[in-house]
Amino acid sequence: MHGTGETMKRTLTQALMAALIVAGLAVSAPPVMAITKEEVVTLVKLGIPEADIVKSIDKDRTVFDLKIQDILELKKASVPDGVIKHMLATAQRGAQQPGGTSGATPAAAPGAVQKPGAAPVVVAPPVIRVKTPEEIRAEEERQREEARRLAEEARKAEEARKNAYSMGVLRRGLSLSEQGKWVEALVVFQKFVQEGNFAPGTSEAYNAKYGMAAALTQAGLYQSAAKLLVEVLLEGPDKAFFREAFGKLRKLRKEIIYNPPDLEELTKFPLVGFSTKFQDEFNYVLGEFFYDFANYQRALKHFEAVSVASPDAAKSLYLTGLVQVRYKMYKSAVENLQKSINAAEANKSDPAVIDLAFMALARIAYESENYDAAIFYYKKVPRDSIRASTVFYELAWTYLMKGDYSRALGSFHALHSSFFAQTFYPELWILEARSYGDLCRYDKAGKALRMFDRQVALHIDPLKRFMKAQRQPEDFYVNFVASINQPKAGVELLPKELAYPILSNVEFYNLYRTIRQIEAEDKQIRAQASRLGPFAQEMAVKLNILKKDGLVRSGVKIQQILTELEAAISEAQVQQTEIEVDINAAAIDVMTEEIRSTVGEGEAAEAKKVRGGSIAIVGGDTEVWPFQGEYWGDEVPFYRSLLTSQCKE
Repeated sequence: MHGTGETMKRTLTQALMAALIVAGLAVSAPPVMAITKEEVVTLVKLGIPEADIVKSIDKDRTVFDLKIQDILELKKASVPDGVIKHMLATAQRGAQQPGGTSGATPAAAPGAVQKPGAAPVVVAPPVIRVKTPEEIRAEEERQREEARRLAEEARKAEEARKNAYSMGVLRRGLSLSEQGKWVEALVVFQKFVQEGNFAPGTSEAYNAKYGMAAALTQAGLYQSAAKLLVEVLLEGPDKAFFREAFGKLRKLRKEIIYNPPDLEELTKFPLVGFSTKFQDEFNYVLGEFFYDFANYQRALKHFEAVSVASPDAAKSLYLTGLVQVRYKMYKSAVENLQKSINAAEANKSDPAVIDLAFMALARIAYESENYDAAIFYYKKVPRDSIRASTVFYELAWTYLMKGDYSRALGSFHALHSSFFAQTFYPELWILEARSYGDLCRYDKAGKALRMFDRQVALHIDPLKRFMKAQRQPEDFYVNFVASINQPKAGVELLPKELAYPILSNVEFYNLYRTIRQIEAEDKQIRAQASRLGPFAQEMAVKLNILKKDGLVRSGVKIQQILTELEAAISEAQVQQTEIEVDINAAAIDVMTEEIRSTVGEGEAAEAKKVRGGSIAIVGGDTEVWPFQGEYWGDEVPFYRSLLTSQCKE
């Protein structure tokens, strides 16, 4: 009872203090510190109304400097969005107060993205300031310290190699590995460990394990090497080959999908003494790892630790921007996406990041109904980009939503060309029909709908049959690959148009490449089974498990893509029906109006008989592009339709 009474007393005391803070009753008390983020969370947990919390923030004139992690923590603690927005707004208030550090809010930049009903999304212009002599000296000292650390890392690596090479067996095994004689190298290392009877954890066993991992990596047997490299890493950064093992692990993660949960254990290691370059690489890999597992708070922590000068800065900023988009933090997302473009250009790193960042900026602008900004960003993606077809399709959507039918119809015309032959967009003809309908060009709208029947709707039945024929996820992968490479009798085939969305999916491509990598490694390992003995059997079992996992994951992905494709075609058929109803209603209106204006109400029946029930469209019907069935690459982005509207006011 005593414990319960104390708890109640403490709870009542907290509630009373919160009420005093909110109501502002402590008038005679000396000035208190500004309300903190943690106190805001406490007030929410105590059930204090949102309006009272806002009043308390205003009363204390608190200025919050919220980072991304702070906002995510507040959301996780169920702090109302209104309170979070008010906390974010205090930064502007603080900047306007004497001594404020944030500076004045800049004017909206051309093409700035803005969400309806939200504050303008702007990007502050860069402030150019000359460095002081002290800052220059400090920067030079940092550079000297970084050079010293890099030299120290190189010295330690060389020393580790010398220590390993001091044993003739290890030196010979690593030499064979570097020569590409991976089988001989593995035999040397296995024999060394077995004959020496070295226990796990000894330096000899550690060196041999790294040597085996290095031999497998050198041979391109990435799946087989991955687990060994992680085991070497988890023995700690004070070991001889920690840095080398990390570099090899990163290399193979670019070739295969490898995200074992064990990588989380790397976060427990301090990186004191390592160079900034290595710390940047380390933090990016861990950030990417947590991002793939949707642990965005921990991912952001590592992304923010990557320095601006790092080759990984652009990717870190891009993924940070995607997280911010997920949480609808559009202003911050725009800033980080633009920074990622600047970093990629400055560091001459991955050019794909630039394309992806421009596409992300365009999509934010599109969602904000800022179509001019979206068009601006889409056009930044080069025409020779592998993402050009997606950009072109989304650009056509943007023109249509903007009401620019000339460019929208020109884009649709280009998307029918051979340059985009290996794409499949179920809505393409529907969008074209809707554009013609908006221009009251009902005959052309009808033709577009008939093309939809001929090129899209006819695939719905084969698609359903293929999906129904598969019993389990692996079947989707096996039969899909068979239908593309080696069609088998009795196997329901997918039309090639329906295969394009799968073949162009990045996630499926990575899974397919990983499965092929496993199959190739399994073949090589089994071919050397007599020389590698138990090691070959052990690796074959592991590879078989990895392959089954890959087959299931890729099959699920194929099923997901085809399910979405079926839904998209079905939705397009619904829209087709709606447009047909609109066309018929409009045709009746046009016919009725023509009859009234030409022959009068009394002669309507005779006029209809003469016309034979056909639809007459008043006005010119001109398309000015002399199209002879050929498309030229340099002309594709510039097709325009000169069709004018035939709609009457």
